[in-house]
Amino acid sequence: MEIMELIGYGVPPAIVAMWRAQQGERLLPLQEKAVRDFGLFGEGNLLVQAPTSSGKTFVGEMAMAHAALQRRKTAYLLPLKALAEEKYRDFEAKYGRNGARVIVCTRDHRAFDRAFERGDFDIAVAVYEKLEQLAVSHPERLREVALVVADELELLSDPERGADVELLLTRLRLLGVRIVGLSAVLG
Repeated sequence: MEIMELIGYGVPPAIVAMWRAQQGERLLPLQEKAVRDFGLFGEGNLLVQAPTSSGKTFVGEMAMAHAALQRRKTAYLLPLKALAEEKYRDFEAKYGRNGARVIVCTRDHRAFDRAFERGDFDIAVAVYEKLEQLAVSHPERLREVALVVADELELLSDPERGADVELLLTRLRLLGVRIVGLSAVLG
């Protein structure tokens, strides 16, 4: 599938052109399947389980960007603060300049907690536990989130953190939040 075909799915041409410059002319097979066969730009939940370097991270990014650029609140969850920082910088550079309000929610960036509390974001990049903490203190914000991309979902099998992640994802599902899960391996 040519990446420029994504315009037909409602992705803004400027974003598709940026993706084309960064990703290449064609989607990878996994990415094409997510778009064509599994409704990536639709409303249903989706779990993408595939090996490293198969293109699953870009699947989550496409879903997130599509929703955020329509002014629907999104959250991109990661297991580590360093990954969240990296993703925040990446998304701010790509989507901030295209009008999306991007914040990062980690222990080190409490200034962004206020933006989350006020709902002043389109993309909130967060560590799982930080989103849970913010959701407990401001449950109304969680109800406003349309899409959550849960990256590195193999965290569910972590004996120390897995149960908390599962509770957060269950809470999101009960609220009707769309979840796109990404994992290399699920136990």
